[in-house]
Amino acid sequence: MSKELKIGIILIIVIVSFVWGFNFLKGYDLLDGKAREFQVEYTKIGGLNRASSVTLNGLKVGQVKDIAFNTAEEKRGQLIVTFAVENDFQFSKNSVVKIYSPNPLSPSNLAIVPNYEGEMAVSGDILEGEMEESLFTSIGERLNPLQQKIERVIVRADTLFSGVNKILNDKTIN
Repeated sequence: MSKELKIGIILIIVIVSFVWGFNFLKGYDLLDGKAREFQVEYTKIGGLNRASSVTLNGLKVGQVKDIAFNTAEEKRGQLIVTFAVENDFQFSKNSVVKIYSPNPLSPSNLAIVPNYEGEMAVSGDILEGEMEESLFTSIGERLNPLQQKIERVIVRADTLFSGVNKILNDKTIN
């Protein structure tokens, strides 16, 4: 074998190893072909991203593969989340996939809430999706009415103080 052929073979091995290692570090296993893929449709995804974890009863069973806009005319603006499940655990098509945030500082994840009634889900099925409110969104919803009341009080206080300023001009002060 010539030197050029040896260098070419080594270079191909290095490139393949780099591509596999890079994808492995991103959480994709190129050598595992038994993963099942499902889709869920959401109006908003609240911090969910590619490579977010998918859990089932608290156990990590997969990850988000892709997030894309729905191209159907009647569902324009909806987001379709595709995720892979590497576990052989069976659940039905009636199961719900919730977006949740495990803590306020981490990104969102998917949780499969299994339902065992009805036909079992197979790769390619579209499941029902929900979004679980996080700590910050629930606090924000509770603070919105309070913020509006505070803004009205500030406007009334401003009106009151401008009226007091009109009364307390230089002649009145003397």
